[in-house]
Amino acid sequence: MVGQAFLPASNQTGDRQECLPHQQRRPERTGINHIFDHIVVGQGIAGTTLAWCLRRRGLRVLVVDRNRRDGASHVAAGLVTPVTGKRLAKSWRWGELFPAARDFYRSVERDTGTSLFHERPSLRLFASEAERSEYLRRREMLGELVRDATNIPGCFAAPFGGLEMPHAARLDVPAYLDASREQFRAAGGFLAADLDPTRDVELRADGVRLPRLGVEARGLVFCRGFSVSDPWFGRVRFNAAKGEILTVRIPGLREERVVHRGVWLAPVGRELYRCGATYAWDDLNNTPTAAGRAEIVSRLRELLRVPFEVLDHSAAVRPVVDAGYPVLGRHPDRPQLAYFNGLGSKGSLLAPFFAEQLAAHLCGERDVEPALDVRRFFAP
Repeated sequence: MVGQAFLPASNQTGDRQECLPHQQRRPERTGINHIFDHIVVGQGIAGTTLAWCLRRRGLRVLVVDRNRRDGASHVAAGLVTPVTGKRLAKSWRWGELFPAARDFYRSVERDTGTSLFHERPSLRLFASEAERSEYLRRREMLGELVRDATNIPGCFAAPFGGLEMPHAARLDVPAYLDASREQFRAAGGFLAADLDPTRDVELRADGVRLPRLGVEARGLVFCRGFSVSDPWFGRVRFNAAKGEILTVRIPGLREERVVHRGVWLAPVGRELYRCGATYAWDDLNNTPTAAGRAEIVSRLRELLRVPFEVLDHSAAVRPVVDAGYPVLGRHPDRPQLAYFNGLGSKGSLLAPFFAEQLAAHLCGERDVEPALDVRRFFAP
C-alpha cells in the first residue's frame, strides 16, 4: 500500500511553473485518495533515477512497480567503463556522462547512507596479438583513459598482456534499487502493483487517473524496459538482446578490479564474482538456458587458470532500441504521458544524465535532444 506521509501535489501548466508546489486540492471524484505531480511506472535503473531527479525539484512522485526481481536492471552488472568494444572505442559522450553519473550516485549515497558507486580501475586482458597491436596504435589517442597493465595476477591467462582503465567504476545495482525503494516508500511514494495501461490508466485533460490504485497525477512516465507494450508508445522499435549472467565462487581470488577478456568478471563479495554476459536476439525472455551457461563457463575457463564453482544463473532482456540511443520525452498527442527507455547495457552510465534531461523537460526548463526524443518514432 502507499505510505501515509503524503505531500501536496504541484500544478503542472506546461511551463516552468508546473514544478512549483501548490496547496493540496480535494479530488474531484470519489475513489481517488492521493494526488501526485508525477507517476513513474517501473523501478528499474531508468525509473528509479528519474524519480530521484523529479523529487529533488520538490515534486511529489509516486513510483509504481511490480516489485519483481526478474527485470534487466535487477541482473545488471552496473559496469561503467570509458573504453569499450574490440576496437577500443571511447564510450559515447564519456566526458559528460561519467561526471554526471558519479555526482548523482554520490548524492544518492548521502541521502540513503548506503555505499553504491565503487570507483576503481578495470583490467582488460588482450585476447590476441592483433588486439594488443590495436591498443598500442590507439593508446596515445585514448590518453588518460587507459594505461599499460603492470599488475596481472597469475591466476588469469594473459599471454598478450593487457590494459588498465583507471577511471572505471561499478554501480551496485541491486543495492541502488533497494535503497531507493525504501526512500520512496518512507515518503509515501512507492506502490507495488502490476499496472495494466489499457485497463488502469484514465487520461484526462489535466493529467491521468489510476482509479484501481486510487491515485491521480499531472503526468505519468513509462519506464518499463522491454517486452511491455502500452496503447501510446507502441511505435518505439526495439532491437532487444537477451543476456545471461553467472555468479561464481573462485577460491583464493582477491581481485577487486573488474576483469575483461571474452567475458567480464566483477567482484561482489569475498571470493564471489558475477560473470557474463551473453547476447541473443531470439528467445527473448528471462529464462536462463543451458547454452548460455555453457558459453559463459567456456569463456571463463579460457580466462582463469584456477577452478571455480557456479552458484547462480540469471537472465534478462536488455531494452535496446533500434536507434541504439536512449529514448525520452513526451507523447506528441498526449503531453500528460512521457517515456524513458532504451538504456541498453550501459544504463548505469546513461541514466543520471538523461533522467535529469527528462526531468528538466517535464518541468518546462528545456527541450529533449531531437535525436533522443520519443516523438521521432511518430514522424510520418
